[in-house]
Amino acid sequence: MITIESQSQQRLFVILISIASLMGTLDLTIINISLPTIANYFETSITWVSWISIAYLITLASSLIAFGHFADIHGYKKVYLSGFFVFTIASFFCAISPSIQVLIGCRIVQGLGASMLQAIGAAMIAIYLPRQIRGWALGMLSTFAAIGIATGPVLGGYLTQYLSWHSIFLVNIPVGICAIILGRRVIPEDQPDKNSRADFDLPGALLLFLSLGSFIFSISIGRIFGYTSPVILTTATFFIIGTAAFFYRESRVPEPLIKLTLFKNRNLLFGNIGLLLVLMLYLGTSFLLPFYFELGKDFSPDISGLFLLIPAIALIVTSFFAGRTSDRIGSRTLCITSGLCFACTMALFTTMRIESNIIIVVINLVMFGFSVGLFIAPNFRLLMSYAPKGDEGMISGIAMTVRNTGSATGIAVFTMLFVLASGKVFANSTINSAQRDLGFHAAFQFGFVISLFILLLAFLSYEKKEISECETPEMKNS
Repeated sequence: MITIESQSQQRLFVILISIASLMGTLDLTIINISLPTIANYFETSITWVSWISIAYLITLASSLIAFGHFADIHGYKKVYLSGFFVFTIASFFCAISPSIQVLIGCRIVQGLGASMLQAIGAAMIAIYLPRQIRGWALGMLSTFAAIGIATGPVLGGYLTQYLSWHSIFLVNIPVGICAIILGRRVIPEDQPDKNSRADFDLPGALLLFLSLGSFIFSISIGRIFGYTSPVILTTATFFIIGTAAFFYRESRVPEPLIKLTLFKNRNLLFGNIGLLLVLMLYLGTSFLLPFYFELGKDFSPDISGLFLLIPAIALIVTSFFAGRTSDRIGSRTLCITSGLCFACTMALFTTMRIESNIIIVVINLVMFGFSVGLFIAPNFRLLMSYAPKGDEGMISGIAMTVRNTGSATGIAVFTMLFVLASGKVFANSTINSAQRDLGFHAAFQFGFVISLFILLLAFLSYEKKEISECETPEMKNS
């Protein structure tokens, strides 16, 4: 593969990758605040309109590994530019959809485009950029992803209020066109060796889509239908059967979608588990906090939103510096520090009550965002350092799948713990302060235990010294 040597082209390349990261996460959150408006526009139910978000999430998370492996086989530039094209075209058809069913279908296609982009962003950084700036580039990737998550609701509300819900999708079009033009210029041409090119494992990709899609559907919708409802039990069964069939196939085909032997490397295994746990903490906690501020502190939604921007801003700032710092001192130290900060943050969250001083709460929100930002980019850097030559897209796709799965799982688990501990229906406004405290404490105590696991996994991981000792000359020059 060609390494980008020009500093100006390196910057443009990182800008391109960051734009893709921003678009993918932005379209996860920008739509939520417009769902009531869209429901009124199409005169449909909340159940139907919720599928605008669910369809995108399931498609995105379930196809990341497949597109990562596909790019390893057929070339990164081709897949990346195709992702921008599909995402942009789907955004246009989302904006002009004549019915809710068509809109949901277009969101599925949009999710496929976003998956092409997110699956190989980190892999392209590992392949095309010099080793000494990869941490910085991955920090930018994480920073823009966080910006998309943080600004999505604000931008979505503004566009819906002053323009229309259609504009939420139309803003993607000029960005996508510019990204395609820029990508054709700055992404090096890659021509995989045809003699070593493997066949794409389509049956494995379909099994993975079935199992992951069923899992994310179950945990996302379970709190609505009930975790023991026939719908959830059926999809959970699909998940179990699909997962068993997937691993059975992957252990026997010559060129699997996921090389299970990769996880004999404990750094890849521990790094992905740590990423899963961090995203569980981040999204689970972020999902509960609005209920603490609105139902507990009795703040209005706009004021609560400002408080929720605090950890997002801390994450954004920290991600940038953490990525650059990891280039100088390595990733392991930063991940250990993140685990320690998580443990302190979750311990403080368990002491929070409705009457807690707001200044203490704000300090803890800053530390919470700092903890997440300190982990993501260094962890990605460590994972990609251990990616075998030719499997970078697979490793990147696995990591992004883990990230999205952890996000959905965190919301489901933290919600379930709150409900069980408080003994009330989650959205019940008559819940008293003591019951709220019980619910919050149960969820955050679980978060504290998770933070200890994150710290342990960081301690057990190797660092760059071991990487350099086991690298082949070809990997060093890649």
